Amino acid sequence: MIDSPPQYDNEHNYITLDANFNHSFYTRTLPPVPADCPTPMGVAGRNDLPDLDILAKSLLSREKFKPDQRGTSVLFPFMAQHFTHMFIKTDMKRGPQFQWGGHGLDVSHIYGRDKHDEDLLRSFRDGKFKLQTINNEEWPLHNKDVNMKLNFFDFVPVMENNSFALGHAFFNNFPGLFMFSTIWMREHNRVCNIMKQEHPEWDDERLYQTGKLIVLGKYLKMVNARVYHK
Repeated sequence: MIDSPPQYDNEHNYITLDANFNHSFYTRTLPPVPADCPTPMGVAGRNDLPDLDILAKSLLSREKFKPDQRGTSVLFPFMAQHFTHMFIKTDMKRGPQFQWGGHGLDVSHIYGRDKHDEDLLRSFRDGKFKLQTINNEEWPLHNKDVNMKLNFFDFVPVMENNSFALGHAFFNNFPGLFMFSTIWMREHNRVCNIMKQEHPEWDDERLYQTGKLIVLGKYLKMVNARVYHK
């Protein structure tokens, strides 16, 4: 059974009240291995841990394609990762045990982490995002034209044509995350077009804020349908 409220956080090896009330910490179910423990995994563990490269190669690499037995594809884990970044918000400046969000589903991974980022993504016309047309399709703007703060892995080459202004600073690193961000930005603008026809008296701010609510509702409905279906 998981303790509720949680008893431990990632900064202490004993029970603290902050584990429940300090939302800047990630909580944990079990206490960490004591610093003076002779083995990395505890007294019952081995004296050393396997090399990560060897472990990844032996467990994750494959020479032949095998379709998933449940009929899903790589789009599903990308969708799951895109969803969880809405509420798992690691504050890497402070350390991997800290997070900067409010523990809620706020679609900040689509719209930006704060009002400053939101304003950079908005067109301020009809409630819509700023998008550009490439090959007759709508895409996010290149970040050189927006200047949002983005985070890239060291192995990802950063160039003007592969750096896009997205709501989450991390999503340029993987094509699946970029794809889902683009889909939801397009969907927001589509919803705004419909609302503009239904409510021509609404100003830009109301269209934007209402569109944000609708996108959140659609997102949750889609995720819940997948969970209940399984």
